[in-house]
Amino acid sequence: MKRLARGVLMVLVVMLLAGSLPQPAEALTPYRTWALGPRGRLYLTQDAYIPFNEIELPINAAEDLYITPDGQIYIADTGNGRILRLQQDGLTAEFGKGLLEKPTGVFVDGEGVIYVADAGKNHVVILDADGNLINEFGRPSEPLFGRRAEFLPRKLVVDARKNIYIISEASVNGVVQMNTAGQFIGYFGANTAEMSLKMILQRLFLTREQLEQFIKNEAASPSNLAIDRRSLIYTVTAGTSPRKSIRKFTIAGKNIFPDTFGSSTFRDVHISEEGLLTAVDASGVIYEYVENGMLLFVFGAPDQGEQRRGTLRNPTGIARFGENLYVLDKEKNALVVFRTTAFARLVHEGVRRYVEGFYTEAKPYFEEVLNYNGSFIMTYQAIGDAYFKEGKYAEALTAYRYAEDRKGFSEAFWELRNAVLQRHLAQFLGVIVALGVVQGLGRRLDRRFGWLQPLRRVGGQLAAVRFVDDLRFLFRFIRQPADSFYYIKRNLRGSVPFALLLYGWVIAVRLLTLYWTGFVFNPYASANDVPVAREVITLLIAIGLWNIANYLISTITDGEGRFRDVFIGSAYSLFPYALFALPLALFSNVLTLNEIFIYTFSRDLIYAWCVLMLVIMVMEIHNYSFAETLRNIALTLFTMLMFLLTAYIFFVLFNQLVDFVQAIVQEVGLRG
Repeated sequence: MKRLARGVLMVLVVMLLAGSLPQPAEALTPYRTWALGPRGRLYLTQDAYIPFNEIELPINAAEDLYITPDGQIYIADTGNGRILRLQQDGLTAEFGKGLLEKPTGVFVDGEGVIYVADAGKNHVVILDADGNLINEFGRPSEPLFGRRAEFLPRKLVVDARKNIYIISEASVNGVVQMNTAGQFIGYFGANTAEMSLKMILQRLFLTREQLEQFIKNEAASPSNLAIDRRSLIYTVTAGTSPRKSIRKFTIAGKNIFPDTFGSSTFRDVHISEEGLLTAVDASGVIYEYVENGMLLFVFGAPDQGEQRRGTLRNPTGIARFGENLYVLDKEKNALVVFRTTAFARLVHEGVRRYVEGFYTEAKPYFEEVLNYNGSFIMTYQAIGDAYFKEGKYAEALTAYRYAEDRKGFSEAFWELRNAVLQRHLAQFLGVIVALGVVQGLGRRLDRRFGWLQPLRRVGGQLAAVRFVDDLRFLFRFIRQPADSFYYIKRNLRGSVPFALLLYGWVIAVRLLTLYWTGFVFNPYASANDVPVAREVITLLIAIGLWNIANYLISTITDGEGRFRDVFIGSAYSLFPYALFALPLALFSNVLTLNEIFIYTFSRDLIYAWCVLMLVIMVMEIHNYSFAETLRNIALTLFTMLMFLLTAYIFFVLFNQLVDFVQAIVQEVGLRG
């Protein structure tokens, strides 16, 4: 725990220094390395890889590389129409000269058979270990492939059963699966089309003729792929959401790779025997993950003319062998080699044991990582899992909290809570029974001797105070809302000052719930993350827009309510939230994810109660029928949206006006 506490202290120090200290102008490497830290953000960390070598090759616009388990490097020399084989001592062989036109993908199986995707011929070419032709085939003839589907092979991998998975350019059906005889087996791992709000609105309001003028919303085609030691397929898709650009498929074709930090311009991906996944994007940035999707490092930089070792111009392929990462640079016509640092090796050793399920064995490595970098959040996750496996649930709870792992925190808290209940459940039930007995006895004695009569007289005197009377009216309002709104409308109960107090109460409760809701159910990992100003401004805008829009709509739809009535009635309608939201937030601290239904149902019930009160308010204050009430609320919400849209338009125009004035001032200054 001392190392864990030291690591937590380092997290705070790193977070402070990262924002306050100037960054060095030069470093040993031409790039910085980042790791995932608190609040899901990237933080600077020690170098994970350093530039080691840059091997210039006699290649032209090479598109792919593959490294065999014994270290032989195969390169698809696209511009020269051949496959090159390299080893540590240099070029050892070339294959396919005169047979290949424009190879863009290469894969070598355990027997040395070379599989090539030839973009020039749109064929898949299979060569033996000596480069002799085994088979060559093009577009599948099977009807299931699709009558109009094109076959444009660009990348390929082969599994243990000799099934070939082929990236066919612009194929929206996914990866093409074929056998070595050229027979079509099926499509695999298709992406899903993403539907934006703009597309939904277009389909709601545009005619069929107008929709036909738009580009069809089809799933993006995978741009590259890789295969791991268990024959699981990984794909990268350029042009999609960075968090969804990498996908990992089961044998059944289900994606099991989580949404994570990524890039929308990934060029290639590789999975090592140890389960380390590396991907390189078009800008020369390299991402390293564990095969389950946990991000380890982000590093790399584009070559902007400095020609510094370790920068990339146009990377097209990436592969790992031993301690080295090899990146094929299409524009440099070179292999750029990065070597693992001692820090990364320490992380990798811990990760290897952690992924294999040896949490306790991995813990010392991650504790050592904390000595290097306390903001490396994955270490807390691994240490928490180790403590949980050892039965040290209190320590696991602390580690999971720093790791921002709500599921692990919930499971550790479940175990701790069970232990407390087993020790103290009998005493707790005894206290409940005793309180019930005392309450019953007190009522009987009060009826006989009237001990509480002085308190009742004081309560009656306080009820004459307007503020206390308004407060008591709140609880009558909950029981009889329709009659209560009638009293508000007739100026018999309620007041504007008390309504303002209620709105302030609601805002305060909202902020307190964000601070006091249990970690398992809280959207923010710590109190420092709560955006107080944004929450207050959002609530004030929502309250103001609702009252103004509802009153304006009611004036043109024969509503009887005044603005005062709407303002006070809306405040009273939010009383269920003000009364019950904070107790629910406190209660959430003793719940786990196993009781998530209790929390979500209670929260939704509070929101539904407030909505129901608002509906009754509109109906009673404006004297509407139920249908008129729903129409009024719909128009109110639409008006609120129009207010926001108008404000946004004015904001944009004002910014443009400011830019225009600044441009004129600068121009006058230059000419003057």
